[in-house]
Amino acid sequence: MEVKSTAIQEVKIIEYKKKIDSRGFSYPILSKKELASAGINFDYTEEFVYFSEKAGTLYGIHFQNAPKAQTKLLYCIEGRGIDYAVDLRKNSPTYLQWVSVELSADNRKQIYIPKGFGHVFISLEDNTKNVMRFDEPFDPLYSRQIAYNDPDIGIKYPIEPSLLASHDMNAPFLSDSDLNL
Repeated sequence: MEVKSTAIQEVKIIEYKKKIDSRGFSYPILSKKELASAGINFDYTEEFVYFSEKAGTLYGIHFQNAPKAQTKLLYCIEGRGIDYAVDLRKNSPTYLQWVSVELSADNRKQIYIPKGFGHVFISLEDNTKNVMRFDEPFDPLYSRQIAYNDPDIGIKYPIEPSLLASHDMNAPFLSDSDLNL
């Protein structure tokens, strides 16, 4: 396993090595032992598969307010997309900065997003499936969205988002949100 830093120190890119032999190949999806040795202690309680039928499908900017903030670990099992982590910690030196990584079934990369960050995913291909693991269960009382096109955050998408849920289309701008991270 290789853990790579991003421009925001707490967000990590994880890559597991692929083993190839005469039968084909294998690679781990999760090794708590290897993560712990890299300083990442992640114990998830829920795991979801998200299916995007069309390229340009966008999820986000999503987060849960404290005390139910979530750490997330994400990877793609079919197709490809871009995952973004947005620093929403008001006292952080990287507040409102974001980092991104392309996730695909081919590159096997994962992104680790700790508590205090918003999350966005946009599919780059039709029929994209990604997996999201959470350390804190979804709680509708704490679940929040910020507008995906908020000018204070300024995410640059490689393609125009074309399919969004109503709660993402109607999400408030950061200045109108009740963010408490």
